[in-house]
Amino acid sequence: MRPQTLLSSLFRPLFHVGETLGIPRALMVETVGEEESRLARPDVRVPYAALQRLWTLLVQVGGKEPLAVRLAQAVEPTHVGLVGYVLVNSPDLGTSLERYCRINALLDPRTRWRVLQLEHAMRVELHLDPLDDWAPRLQHPPEGLLVTLVSSARLLSGEDWSPTRICFAHPRHAASAAVEDFLGITAEYDASCYLVEGNAAAARLPIRHADIELGNLLHARAEAALAQWRSEEVRSWREQVQEVLAAQPRTGDLVPADVASRLAVSERTLQRRLREEGVTFAGLEDAVRRDRAFQFLRDGLLPHFEIAFLLGFSDPSAFARAFRRWSGTTPGHWQQEQGAKDGSA
Repeated sequence: MRPQTLLSSLFRPLFHVGETLGIPRALMVETVGEEESRLARPDVRVPYAALQRLWTLLVQVGGKEPLAVRLAQAVEPTHVGLVGYVLVNSPDLGTSLERYCRINALLDPRTRWRVLQLEHAMRVELHLDPLDDWAPRLQHPPEGLLVTLVSSARLLSGEDWSPTRICFAHPRHAASAAVEDFLGITAEYDASCYLVEGNAAAARLPIRHADIELGNLLHARAEAALAQWRSEEVRSWREQVQEVLAAQPRTGDLVPADVASRLAVSERTLQRRLREEGVTFAGLEDAVRRDRAFQFLRDGLLPHFEIAFLLGFSDPSAFARAFRRWSGTTPGHWQQEQGAKDGSA
């Protein structure tokens, strides 16, 4: 399953942009579709659809304003936790950018960055996923990412430098002049790609107040966290819920809120993500109960009344009715048929 979430801390500067436009915070929280208390937690992940909804609102209200500049001015590298602390403790700007391109997936796994060390320049390319074709249409989101990259490089190095080249794959718009004034160069609009370049000396700019040894340790930790996250995120929500349910001694003991808590999401979020995958909690619980029933009967080690209890049924007759719905026959008849097939009857 393709990763479909991004870190909640990325919404913090976007909320700030919205507030500068006079958008009520309650409206932005409602647009995102998450409880504000959850968005304040640094470990919460939010579906990409929420990012699209919030950017659409920002552009509808302030599309003639330099939203990219407002976003850049609202971003502090350390606001994004581990990734930010890796950046501020790197030895130089080139290393910081290279590390960011590697571990950015901890924040946003669908947006890819690439650093190229050219003979006389350092180039950073932004590659948007085809699923996010809404972003170039809105113009400001990808523009904001590149302008924020320039602004963050200035913060990290303490140098008010300007890139030698910046390209946007969308047309010029009402706020383009203000964006160029902030960057200090004329941007190339309607380009074939999104990129920013600086001269080779920019890559060697030292990061102010960096603790190099700490940065190395944090980078190793970030790489390990990324590997672990990828192994977990590729599993669908259906699989994760079924795994939690199947691990219980007695099926039916966990309600949706219990499972949501174990998966570190709200019940509302869990139900929505299951709907996005075309399944329901009740349907998954029924599937787990069915699979366990077949396995218990196949093993032949437990009486039917005990199987009924372990599956969460009130009595054996309720188990028998459910089993007939699953298989078209009774538990006893199905067990006999299985024995005949195995030659053990």
